[in-house]
Amino acid sequence: MYNETFIDHWNFHDLTVEKLEHKMSYPDYRQDLDLVALTADGTFAAFCICFIRPEDNQRKGTREGRIADLGTRRGFRERGLGKAMLLSGMERLQDVGMDKAILGVDAENPSGANRLYESVGFRKVHTKIIYGKEL
Repeated sequence: MYNETFIDHWNFHDLTVEKLEHKMSYPDYRQDLDLVALTADGTFAAFCICFIRPEDNQRKGTREGRIADLGTRRGFRERGLGKAMLLSGMERLQDVGMDKAILGVDAENPSGANRLYESVGFRKVHTKIIYGKEL
């Protein structure tokens, strides 16, 4: 589902089973912060993956959680699933004691993600430009 959702995004790289297993082996990984929306027939439609970095929070004196990945597969977009997953992810973070949610997004994201994030109260706090050159 991840690969089908992000295939048309800038700098996309396939998520393999090995990469996913590696991410799930991180000491801070929490399965209770993973959300998946299924259709009645069991088709994967949307997802929201959240995480918390306790060491960063302790160092910065914050209670901040991150929306790491949020996606809705083609064919299921424009139905409100992305917004529902985002709000549910934020609620999960709040339920475990976080008082702030952050996320990163490609400023030229073709899916309209920027509008979605702003519609629920996110605002731009930092801009990053990445340069690249073929060798």
